[in-house]
Amino acid sequence: MKGGFVKTILADVAPPIAAYYLLRAFNVSEYTALLTATAVGLARTAYVALRERRLDGFAAFTGLVFGIGLVLAFFTGDERFMLAIKSVSTFAIAAVLTATCLVGRPAAFALAIRFGAEDEKTAARWRVLYQAEPAFRRIYLVMTLTWVMALVAESLIRIPLIYLLPVDVMTGLSTALLVGTLCLIAAWSAWYGKRGELAALAEAGTDSPGSPAHS
Repeated sequence: MKGGFVKTILADVAPPIAAYYLLRAFNVSEYTALLTATAVGLARTAYVALRERRLDGFAAFTGLVFGIGLVLAFFTGDERFMLAIKSVSTFAIAAVLTATCLVGRPAAFALAIRFGAEDEKTAARWRVLYQAEPAFRRIYLVMTLTWVMALVAESLIRIPLIYLLPVDVMTGLSTALLVGTLCLIAAWSAWYGKRGELAALAEAGTDSPGSPAHS
């Protein structure tokens, strides 16, 4: 599953953005192009769910974001507000991540299992380590809360830019801002996970070369 995180992000954001700029190239209005791009994103999520015959948490949330955006778009008719919905969605993601920490199941670990484990045996080994070592669990708590702060910051940066820059510029820039933030989060998480895991294993007096940070 290595590289799955980046591939998933690209697969989710590329079709809607391509749809938007293709329609704009044919002089379709900004609002109609944004509406169509949102519908394309929702349709792709539904297609993947039907093809794989399952809808996991990540896909379900992606579909919810596109669905909310599509519904609100019909009521507003304003392209800048449609772009601002992304910030609302990012705030929602941050809220969900915070909730996973409050219930004792930090999302960072679940994502490590999904995108980092090479097979089920490796994933099972990580789960055992997670259950057995408090210091190891703390790594993913800190990691998840850091994601929350990064996403909130990204949302706050986007909102003024939406009303300062042309819609055609901001459509691509808004997506680039989100993807860039997610890539930075992923890079930092890989570094922090490895550093924190080594410390946790040293504290426990054990060694586990097959743990997430070593992937």
